[in-house]
Amino acid sequence: MKGFLFTVFILLQSTILFANDGAYFMSGNQLVPIKETSVQVRKEILSLKRIHDDFLEVTVDYTFFNPEKSAKTILVGFEAFSPSGDADFFPKNGQHPYMNDFTVNLNQKILPYDISYVSTEDAKKELSLNDIENTIKEFDYAEFYYVYHFNGTFQPGENRLVHTYKFRLSGSVDYLYNFEYILTAANRWANNKIDDFTLTIDMGDYQDFYINPTFFKLVDEWTVNGIGEKVDSFMKEYRHSNGENAAAFFVQNGTVQFKKKNFHPKGELFLFNSRYLTYQEPFSFDMYLPLSTDSDPYFEEVTDENALKVLQNLPYARRGYIFSNSILKSYYEKMPWYIPNKDYVPKPEELEENEIKWLTDLKKIKIKNKK
Repeated sequence: MKGFLFTVFILLQSTILFANDGAYFMSGNQLVPIKETSVQVRKEILSLKRIHDDFLEVTVDYTFFNPEKSAKTILVGFEAFSPSGDADFFPKNGQHPYMNDFTVNLNQKILPYDISYVSTEDAKKELSLNDIENTIKEFDYAEFYYVYHFNGTFQPGENRLVHTYKFRLSGSVDYLYNFEYILTAANRWANNKIDDFTLTIDMGDYQDFYINPTFFKLVDEWTVNGIGEKVDSFMKEYRHSNGENAAAFFVQNGTVQFKKKNFHPKGELFLFNSRYLTYQEPFSFDMYLPLSTDSDPYFEEVTDENALKVLQNLPYARRGYIFSNSILKSYYEKMPWYIPNKDYVPKPEELEENEIKWLTDLKKIKIKNKK
């Protein structure tokens, strides 16, 4: 990746954190996270699937183990922090404004749940909707987080708990989308770990995304189920990782998967897709071109006609077209996501809608050094 430039603008974004389920104690209106002393997490399968471009479908499938001889009822809470930056703060129908379709299924029984609003400054203080409205009017930001909580009765032995929700993906000038998930909350259960953990990510076809190596060390710990590439230390994540390198995943189709036995997470999941903003200068061969065409072209000029040809051929390059043109061949073989496919024959009529829009938008691009 030497020679490729990454230019980013740092502005406010919609940052939202979601946590694993944890045990709680309730006294009056007070919700207090506690350490569960007997029920263990035997297995967790966390599945993230991007749908309709702007939403992430999240499924968390647990196997809990109750070692006691009798059933045990536990107050279980799922935490969702409020948005920040240029985002909606106020609850929508009492729920998180970026999350919907929340469900809880314990041992094949749908459970009811309640939602509490807990002050970020005072964990002992539960807020009302009026409190929240007054706070937002005064400070123009949210000082609370959501706890979706329910009573779960765990029978002796194994219990399966599945909860799902849909999350509207955050976006900003920094990110096309991003998603944060608190893995360490799973350490509140009795075994202080997840005996068998699986994370499966499906962000769609022809997607590049990045994950900070906070709970893993190398991309070799991940598997690409389909066609794609993975790269360690791809880029410096410019806001959330304090300078740590982010791992890159380039997926033509399929999923990526992380599996770990006796998983004791020490970091959280932060998944993002950066916008590569280069308005300051024309697009040239020294610049990196991402795999995804979900965003509009991010420049107003190109250096020359060959640079424009590079952009025009992106839809075919990401399918592995082998170029005979030496300039295109040289450029795309440097792309970490490029996978040559000798069997691919370009068919413009098979392009996706966003690819057609990409090509249409390129007609507006000016050539700086036009002959």
